Amino acid sequence: MKNLPEEKLMKKIGSAQFFMLRYETEFTPCTGITAVTKQERRNFKRGIMIAPWCPKLKRDKPQDDPLASGKVRLTDWTFKVNGRPCRVLVSTDEFAPILFLAIDGRFEGIETPYDVPLPSLREDTLWFGLAVDELLKVAASPQQFVWAADWETVPAMVLARGRHHVSLTLHNTFDECLVNETKPFGKVFSIFGTERKDDGIKTALEIGLELADVVTTVNRGFAYGMRNEAIQSKVMAPHLQALMDRVVGINNAAFTKMDSSLLALNQHLIEEPEAARQELFKAQAEARLLLPAEISSKCGNKVIVISMGRRVAQKLHDVMVESTRQLLRKDKNLPLFVVFTTVHGDSGSPARLERMQALAREFPDNVACLDGRLPFFSEMMHAADYNCMPSLYEPHGGAFEGTVIPIARAVDGLAEQICGYQPKGEAEKMNALWHPANEAPAGVLFREGGKTTAGRVKDLAALLSESPSPNNKLFKEMTTALSEVLLQAVELRVKQPEKYAELVLAAIEKQEGSSWEVNLGGMLALIEEARLKRKIY
Repeated sequence: MKNLPEEKLMKKIGSAQFFMLRYETEFTPCTGITAVTKQERRNFKRGIMIAPWCPKLKRDKPQDDPLASGKVRLTDWTFKVNGRPCRVLVSTDEFAPILFLAIDGRFEGIETPYDVPLPSLREDTLWFGLAVDELLKVAASPQQFVWAADWETVPAMVLARGRHHVSLTLHNTFDECLVNETKPFGKVFSIFGTERKDDGIKTALEIGLELADVVTTVNRGFAYGMRNEAIQSKVMAPHLQALMDRVVGINNAAFTKMDSSLLALNQHLIEEPEAARQELFKAQAEARLLLPAEISSKCGNKVIVISMGRRVAQKLHDVMVESTRQLLRKDKNLPLFVVFTTVHGDSGSPARLERMQALAREFPDNVACLDGRLPFFSEMMHAADYNCMPSLYEPHGGAFEGTVIPIARAVDGLAEQICGYQPKGEAEKMNALWHPANEAPAGVLFREGGKTTAGRVKDLAALLSESPSPNNKLFKEMTTALSEVLLQAVELRVKQPEKYAELVLAAIEKQEGSSWEVNLGGMLALIEEARLKRKIY
């Protein structure tokens, strides 16, 4: 056959059980979805991932370029997409392969795959859909199902649906209407001009949720939050509420492989808890000595709390900033050391960074503010006591890593993963929703109180759209709630080390108990049910 890749790759494609359509990967990274796709490739061995290739994507270092390093290479597989050349690239490691689709003049994000003007991003998703359709026509069989993710892959899923069973996994509820961008393509995407019964044009996710044979999301807690949290039902996804009963929550598993030393510590904590505590705290102290001098000279015997992630509204780093400020202004001798280690997120990122830096200037002995990817991340995670996640919403969040204990707002995937230590108020209610009374606590939860009023919805919308976060009533309630549990966490680590070590034990066991095989098994079971409901061959 002309213009096809090596026989080995075609054999791999032919034996695949499914095709995963993903808009970002570990070689074209952006959000937390990157961590998910990395694990999917390592655990879903019979899958083939398909993603757009972004030739202009900025790399921090030359060695980060996957083409230059040989982690991705060109193939001789080319075909035309609506008159434009499309070339297929492929990953070269031992994991489930990624087929990257490179279309001349498309997918030209620089910071991220989504870093293009919005009309162009919507257009890109349509071009990706056409390219995926052409590839599947040549290489796929009807027995293989197509597994889409989020609104960006819905056009491809829609085109594949006539020949394959299709599933759609939501990592978030971001959405777009594509009707204006479909016009140059003729009738092929006419479904994206479908009108709602009441008013307006259906969005990509509305169409995707209606047409997918299976719809899932990455955590049972997020499936609940999509229907019950006001940030979703009133602000981000009111248009999807009639379709939310289709969404099945299947929990993601750990984003990193369990280290053998962690498993050994787990056993030691069970058999010899006092000796194991000393081992744990000694390892933390040794890791602190490996940190840069500007941190190691100040953190000493203080309780280290990390606040990490992309600087976007969702992560609500501003709540952590103001809670820390409240505590340190009240007690300058509080043994607390907060490390903000964040990366650029969106257009509001500079304002959020400045807010963190201002806190570090005010309390230089208690706060460090780091911008960009952390070269000493491993040492930092070994040294830290807690990781704080005050998220506005969090589909999954990957709450656990190593021995670091999560402090989290009791919402979505965080509430489902973390059984809280002595939660109060609304946090206690959310904890009871997901965790039986006899479950061992593995973290600390907080949640502001209050009913869903029109004013509260307005405040939520402002927290989602403004940077830095406005100091509205809801923001103040969140700050107060987090301040209380931060103080609780510090006192627990300092005054009740045996209780803290019990949280570490539960956190390790939580990581050990999660499985990507179970995650995949849930999807495969749903697909088998779908095959009985809709016959395509």
